[in-house]
Amino acid sequence: MTTRDQIETMLVQAVSVEPSTSGLQWLDQRVAAVAARPVELRRAGARGLRFFLRPLALAAALLLLAGAVAAGLGLLDQTIESSGSPGWRVAWDRAERLDLTATDAGVTITLERAYADLNQVLVGFTVGGLEAPLTSHGERAPLEWRAELTDPAGRTSQQWALSLTGMRSDVTGLAGVVQTWEGPVAPQAGTWVLTFTSVGYNSGGLVPGQCTVGATDPECVSPPPNAMVDGSWRFEFELPKPSGLVFQTNALASTDVATVKLTELRISPSAIVARMAVAVAGSTVLDWHWSRSSIQHGDVSYGFNGAYHVTQDPATQGPDGDVNDYLSSAGADDPSGTWEVVIPEISYRSASGAESTITGPWTLTITVP
Repeated sequence: MTTRDQIETMLVQAVSVEPSTSGLQWLDQRVAAVAARPVELRRAGARGLRFFLRPLALAAALLLLAGAVAAGLGLLDQTIESSGSPGWRVAWDRAERLDLTATDAGVTITLERAYADLNQVLVGFTVGGLEAPLTSHGERAPLEWRAELTDPAGRTSQQWALSLTGMRSDVTGLAGVVQTWEGPVAPQAGTWVLTFTSVGYNSGGLVPGQCTVGATDPECVSPPPNAMVDGSWRFEFELPKPSGLVFQTNALASTDVATVKLTELRISPSAIVARMAVAVAGSTVLDWHWSRSSIQHGDVSYGFNGAYHVTQDPATQGPDGDVNDYLSSAGADDPSGTWEVVIPEISYRSASGAESTITGPWTLTITVP
């Protein structure tokens, strides 16, 4: 049996269970909800803000999945479904099917799908040939990897990506991973190159055959020997020109204390990104965030669930002040029409280190032809 056959067998075993009655009811309800859902979701993605205020790391940070979804979903479909992100679902459904496989050092990585629009790149891949150790809590240790993505313009992800997010689900001996690189993607069709240089479990776990759940002996909870496997798994693949629109704007709103400016709106099928700047009278803003804010497009409201601090060095601030990119978890196919951002409240930290909260509202409106 080939490695590919083994992976396929494990995938079949992972999903070939008899669904429960409640599981089938859940699946029926899910299908009905999807069929009835408009193209754009109302109140899309208000699932809590996540900030990316540090430079991009080489290794992906994993968000571990809690619980399981209905039987009958493959590992990668399960990961997408558990993410709760409408934008990820759109990207996954529209992704190019690749089915590319590379094996090195006894580990097989299969790149299943890839997608790119102007706001993010998403890939789905499986990793076979590794056994996840158990943590001291009896859970599977999170898979880690190091990878570099190069776009058709020859830029590495470190040159354009502002953040990255990874989620995984697994069965014995096989892990399914969905990862995104968020940032201003170049509007260019062509060849992408994804190269993995290390993969494994480096965050600690129980040494197999020696320790039990709940053990506190340092020898038990140390990473197993050779937890990370070094090698080279390289994939080249073609993607069409990323879809979406970048709209430059000078929309602003002011109070006696602060001015908020919307300098750019990037609209794509998987996400909306608003680049916002805040300037406070008589103060240098080191960082800031808003609360309970969303962007309205017609009768559809998009919540923001991610942010990246663009001007991390205050010396890079221009006259508009401190700049953040805000990312929604859902996108839009048709960008035309009126977009409105309403900000009730802003909290910020000044150069003195003092933290303050100021109230608006600030309302910014733009019209995209």
